[in-house]
Amino acid sequence: MAKKSKKKSNKKESLGVGVSIIVLIVTFLARKILTKSYTKITGAKPPKPGDNDQPLARILTWTALSTFAIGAIEGLVQKFFTDRNKG
Repeated sequence: MAKKSKKKSNKKESLGVGVSIIVLIVTFLARKILTKSYTKITGAKPPKPGDNDQPLARILTWTALSTFAIGAIEGLVQKFFTDRNKG
């Protein structure tokens, strides 16, 4: 019996690693798309940490929007692949 439960945990661990890699790739692509969209819409590059030339409102807006978007994308991708591979 112990061997069966051990095999299941190995499968879950390998599934977690695969999903993590997929989330990493999707997050990278989403950041690129967000950055290009911001640049196209505003005509300026998004603020970077420590950028004192940008107004505070623009920095806070970019931070809030990008954090929300990336968090939502990561959650959806994890949920999609985890639910898909359970059954």
